[in-house]
Amino acid sequence: MAVNGTASGVLGVLAGWLVQYPQGELWLWLGVGFAGSLSTFSTLMVDVTLLLRTGHRQEALGLAGASVVVGYGLLVLGMALGGALAPRELDIPWDTP
Repeated sequence: MAVNGTASGVLGVLAGWLVQYPQGELWLWLGVGFAGSLSTFSTLMVDVTLLLRTGHRQEALGLAGASVVVGYGLLVLGMALGGALAPRELDIPWDTP
């Protein structure tokens, strides 16, 4: 859950910073490439499935719920931080048509 939360926070900072600008290739490289590789939804699903298969239903529900709440919370905080850190003007040469 810590890695998924960290990835959500990183994606939030990137989204908050880049939301003011064309997202093009920079978003793909940093958002999907870096933060996406940091965390995968499939690992969470494996953990939840293993807990369910071994009869640990409350733990599975707790893990799934906590992951959503923590991930969303860190994403929102990251977006606020990214928006605050974003320069008012940004020149990204590869994002111009």
